[in-house]
Amino acid sequence: MAASEVQSTGDRQFESVELGDIRKKKKIPRRIIHFASGETMEEYSTDEEEELQERKDVLQAMDASKLTWGPYLWFYMLRVATSTLSVCDFLGEKIASVLGVSTPKYQYAIDEYYRMQKEVDEEEEENEMSERAEKQYQESQNNQQDEINTQTQQPEAAVNSFVNISFVMEGEDAVNLSQKQELSAVPS
Repeated sequence: MAASEVQSTGDRQFESVELGDIRKKKKIPRRIIHFASGETMEEYSTDEEEELQERKDVLQAMDASKLTWGPYLWFYMLRVATSTLSVCDFLGEKIASVLGVSTPKYQYAIDEYYRMQKEVDEEEEENEMSERAEKQYQESQNNQQDEINTQTQQPEAAVNSFVNISFVMEGEDAVNLSQKQELSAVPS
């Protein structure tokens, strides 16, 4: 901890404490991200990542040719064990995904539920659209019916209408045909 110093001014005493360690190394950002807007963001590594990096450095920095038999066997046994463990972890993950062990136990039920919800939503949307279309059709039919009703209402004709009625007779009475044709008034 840092050194502390006691100061007294009048009747009060204050203790001055320095925070932080001067010898502590400054964290260097792992990477700096530059954005299009001109801003930058520094990404620092976590403590766990630093510890893993230090362990890897220790294993790689060791020269096995200068070790005695005991540490030499221990070094290679540790290297083989870590390699084997990482290979087993990788293969186990791949086999689990192929066999379906990594999928949720009741995923089929979840998928079925979402499929049914989607069908219900689509059906409701379809019903709503058909109701709107039916309503628009009824309105257009009513508008057409109103137009037809206004067109068929015409003023009444005069009470007396003249109709020309002519009959054609077959046979010998062709002379009398011209006499039989008359104009007659037909009441309506």
